[in-house]
Amino acid sequence: MGSGSPKEPTLRARSWPRSRWVERQASLFGRMMERVGAQPGATARERFEGGFAAACRRCLACPNATDCGRWLEGGGAGEPPSFCANAAFLNRVRASGTA
Repeated sequence: MGSGSPKEPTLRARSWPRSRWVERQASLFGRMMERVGAQPGATARERFEGGFAAACRRCLACPNATDCGRWLEGGGAGEPPSFCANAAFLNRVRASGTA
């Protein structure tokens, strides 16, 4: 064997087909939280930890991403829209004073 360092294999970034979906949903969830006045950091603390994780999963599985984007672009504010799978969670966060 030679004294040179072995060549490291070139790693190609694998493109996960759902990565754009996940990025979009995370962005929508963050924007929705801000729009209705729920601070992501405060919401993710102990008191809402389990609820926050469940809310993230609901958002990832939500079939209303197009409606959500339109609502956000249209300037919706205050309470989350009725089609939002996380409306109850976001309202609970707001009512707790954590928002």
